[in-house]
Order: sequence, then structure tokens, then C-alpha cells
Amino acid sequence: MNLNKTLITMVISSVIGTHANITMASPVPTDFEGLFTLQDTNNRSLTNQSYPYNEDPTWGYGVRTQISGTLQIDPYTGAGIGTINPFVFLEAGPAIASNFELQAMGNGLLLGNLDFNWNSMDMTVQVVLDASGLIDAYSRGFNPWDGPIDQSTCISYALNCATPATNGTKKGAVPIGPVPIASTTYNTVGQNGYGTTINMLSLGTDDGIGGSPIDHGVFQGYSANFDITSITTGSISPISTVPVPAAAWLFGSGLIGLVGLARRKKA
Repeated sequence: MNLNKTLITMVISSVIGTHANITMASPVPTDFEGLFTLQDTNNRSLTNQSYPYNEDPTWGYGVRTQISGTLQIDPYTGAGIGTINPFVFLEAGPAIASNFELQAMGNGLLLGNLDFNWNSMDMTVQVVLDASGLIDAYSRGFNPWDGPIDQSTCISYALNCATPATNGTKKGAVPIGPVPIASTTYNTVGQNGYGTTINMLSLGTDDGIGGSPIDHGVFQGYSANFDITSITTGSISPISTVPVPAAAWLFGSGLIGLVGLARRKKA
């Protein structure tokens, strides 16, 4: 089946609410690099005193902690999973992430939920992400062979990239600039301590502080931010026929944009 026609069919199906079996791709695998920032209830960033972050002048000697990992996001529904490589925080051993899940909230927003084990303590962290930069890259027909979708891409392609909420932190601010995926100041509702799953959560209010407050543990009330500065996108997998629900999302306008991506690949 022609991929362009398939994508158009999916747009129409998601609008009119059909439940027909249509063709869709597997989740798109990506590697990412980014920055982790933890903010207190006064909108101030905690400084990571661990090596090598405490010796990094680029990101404020520990105000920002460099992170990396992987994402697999289904470009047709917005659902996804991810990993974050362990990183040392506050000289208390590695922060080890698990059960990293994503779901679409509409208007280009992604809700993220993940568990952390740090210093022998378990906690669950939520964040609402603005994926408008990634959406715009797809809508422009950007493909994996063009290189990573990163901050320079945001500028050179004039992408609609988001600015991380932590740029407005009160103390020790180290501006990041536009990024493909940024943490927002939206909160989530539905947290229930360690073991909260993505299906328990929904979009909450905007409190003006980046990230969603952690509801338990040593960092209760603190907000974790994950800003993705660079994304290396894998190839879109061969398409297969599966049932698609009426609420199919595809990063909002990004679905239509993948028509352009498919066209460039065919050329």
C-alpha cells in the first residue's frame, strides 16, 4: 500500500473516529541527549555536586546534569517508552531510571512517567513535555539522513522548538535555549506514590515551575525536568496492518508531516 495514502487515511480516520484496520509503522527508535534539572518549590535549581557535572562550566558547574538515553515513540499514537542511562546525583550514587512511559496529551504535549532508584530510595517522577520541535521537524520532511534534530537544527531550519521551563528558574539559571523536546510548567494529577503508572495520570494545571512536583520521598515537592537537546532518529520500520483507535494522535500535525518524510525517502 502506498505510504502517503496510508498516512492520509489515518488522518481522516482519527478525525472522524473510525476503528478500521489501517496500516501503521512500528515505534520510531531514537537516541537522545539532554539535560536534567531538579527545582525546589521556590523555582530554584539544585546544584549537582557530583563529578564530572560539578566541573562542567557549560552548564553552571552542576546546575544542569547531562543525560542520555533512548526513546521509542509510535508516530501514529504518541505512545512510547524510553530509557535514561544512569547518572550520579548529589554524590549519592547513580540515579537509575526504569518503567519510562509516554502518552499523548494533545496539542503536541507528551506526559512522561518513570521510576527512579536513588541512594536506595524509590520514587516516581512525572513530567509534561512539549514536543513541538520534533513535530515541526517531521512536518518539514526532515529525515534521519539529515543528521540529528538538535538545537542547531532548531535555528537553521527555523523549527517551532520549545524553550525549557527551567530557563526561568530564580537561582543559578543557565539558559538552555530552544530544544526539540522541552519540559513544561504543567503539572500532572493522579500520582499515587511509587508505582504510579501512566494510565493513572492526566494533565493538570500550570504552576509556573518546570516539571511536576514529586509526591513522595526525599525530594517530595521538588520538580524534575528533562530537556531533550538532541535526537538521532532511526528509520521508520516497515508498515503493518493493525487496529487503530479513534483517538489516534500522531503528534498532532506531525502525522501530516510524515507524508513529506515518506515522499523524501521514496525520492
